[in-house]
Amino acid sequence: MGVGNRSTLGSVFMLFLGVAVPRTLSAAPPAQDGLELKRFKASEKTDAMYVLRATGCRKAGDTCQLELELSGASGEQRKVKLPDGMAHGLQQEPRTAASSESWTSGEEERNVTTSVQPVRLTSEAWGLLVTQQSGFEHVHRRHRLYAVKDGGVTEAWNGDENFAGPEQSFVGPYPLTPGSPVEGFFREYAFLSADAESGEPDQWKLDAYRWDAAGRKAVKELQHRPGRYAAIIGSFKTVQEAMAYRDGAQQDQGCAAGFLVLASTPLKRLTPGLFIVTRIHAGKKAAEAAVQTARTCNPKISGYVKAL
Repeated sequence: MGVGNRSTLGSVFMLFLGVAVPRTLSAAPPAQDGLELKRFKASEKTDAMYVLRATGCRKAGDTCQLELELSGASGEQRKVKLPDGMAHGLQQEPRTAASSESWTSGEEERNVTTSVQPVRLTSEAWGLLVTQQSGFEHVHRRHRLYAVKDGGVTEAWNGDENFAGPEQSFVGPYPLTPGSPVEGFFREYAFLSADAESGEPDQWKLDAYRWDAAGRKAVKELQHRPGRYAAIIGSFKTVQEAMAYRDGAQQDQGCAAGFLVLASTPLKRLTPGLFIVTRIHAGKKAAEAAVQTARTCNPKISGYVKAL
């Protein structure tokens, strides 16, 4: 990524997206082969459920394979295997969101956390957004959407990270239109690539998707996208100036912790041709609070909020 405190920025980046660093777990519990972890609704018309199971982990040292199965289904297509296995000793994590369920196991580089979020694909059908986060010093994520197809469960979309460098991403459902139960889902991604020598800024991208019921697939949603707000504490003509300002504003307290250096041109509502020092938030109040927190920490900082 380049000059300066790259490792510090990497740890700060975890704060930027609000993701906890994997933790070390206690001793493994008894055998978990065939353990049913959770059932999730698959349909509003029938009693069909997605069933998440852990198989193949009978003793310490075994790797659990997570499978997602459609209740009452039969045949080859009734279930799918999740990409990453998990160490024996799965433990359920405290909920971080009302609709999210997570399980974790393994120590340090063997740590894997699997999180599941239901998403209302149509008025009658549900899908599951599944994220598997793995690693310790270098953490990466795989994102998948699973849906019902041909009487079983299928992988309908994936948004894995590149598994290269300090990157971060997360996914989640969001309401497509007011008053409708149908949801879309988003993938938010950032890469800490700011480099004073090359003049390359950090990268940030938000993609939105909806379910195409006729085609039985996820497609890009271009009109009804989730809102985002930029807390901006500086705009500059070059990456080097923006990075220097961010580093100078940090002081000993890390007053600009979590702020990225982004090109303004791809962000259509901002003045093009600049490089901004910013943190991106889902809500306007959270963005305003980020500016105020930075200003309280370092009175020389001033800023404002812009909708993206």
